[in-house]
Amino acid sequence: MNDIPSHILVCPDIEKAYEYVQEQYSEFRICPFIKEKDDFLLEDAKAVVKEAYIAEIKPKILVLGAKGYRVETQNSLLKILEEPPRNIIFIVIVPIKTVLLPTIRSRLSLKELKIEKTVLHSGLNLKNLCEKDIFEFVQANSRIDKNQLKDTLQNIVSEAVLEHSISFTHEELSHFQTLLELAQLNSRPQNLLFTLLISIMKRKRD
Repeated sequence: MNDIPSHILVCPDIEKAYEYVQEQYSEFRICPFIKEKDDFLLEDAKAVVKEAYIAEIKPKILVLGAKGYRVETQNSLLKILEEPPRNIIFIVIVPIKTVLLPTIRSRLSLKELKIEKTVLHSGLNLKNLCEKDIFEFVQANSRIDKNQLKDTLQNIVSEAVLEHSISFTHEELSHFQTLLELAQLNSRPQNLLFTLLISIMKRKRD
């Protein structure tokens, strides 16, 4: 039990995934760094690194959880994930594995946690998306707040990947991450939703 490898835990519900970790590894000391609503930021990564370098006699699990991880945040964690300090175990919770850069995914094993969850669907037919559907959806969601916008963007990408098996390039995923960051900065919902949906429509037509 003491040789738990650091790993990525894929689960659409961050909170329930953390509860699972607490139950599964109850005999260990667990340090949570969970962001249920916001992205995992550079300052969060610095706090993780600081905690990781506190000397431990027994194994300690650092649990990172968020719907989104900034690119610079992931890059700052690369080294410590690849070469963790003695007795430090990392569990990185994400809703879908493509949230993480390939460089992160290559350093950690991956596990999936399947749970019963009420999925919030966009209501769009992403398989046969057209300009009219996009226009109507963008108009209907033009006044949502930034947290609703981020959830909507993430739900759409999750639907595309999980339900319609749409594969995105690394560049496209990085672009989607940028859209989430712009949502956090209170960019107009119309612009971000339109950009995302046009990208998905083009991808389906290719």
